Amino acid sequence: MAALIQFKGSEEGVTLRLENQVSRIGRGTDNDIIIHDELVSKHHATIEARPIAEQPGQFAYFLEDCASTNGSFVNDRRVDACPLQHDDVLRFGINHFRFVDDANDDLAATTRIHKTWIPGLYVSRRKK
Repeated sequence: MAALIQFKGSEEGVTLRLENQVSRIGRGTDNDIIIHDELVSKHHATIEARPIAEQPGQFAYFLEDCASTNGSFVNDRRVDACPLQHDDVLRFGINHFRFVDDANDDLAATTRIHKTWIPGLYVSRRKK
């Protein structure tokens, strides 16, 4: 499966695995990914993993905005629905995430996780 990695500037933070076929994103506590941000709607967006018929075990990922008030953005472009590609940058409210497809297995092991001054944002420093 794939993951979203929250980031701020060049600092990467929490890795959120997309383990369900449909992952719901929003401010409400009934979502799979809960974002504590007043600019994020209660039910903001979904990411769906669809099997690729020609490639067993592989998935294509699609983001769909759930008629949110402030919109969903992929690579700084507001979208209603779109396919996701490895390394796309998603934004919900003021929160930025990097989409990582496990087919590219770019989930680097973290050395230490550090709490930031932003509530709920933790960062790791990647070895170069």
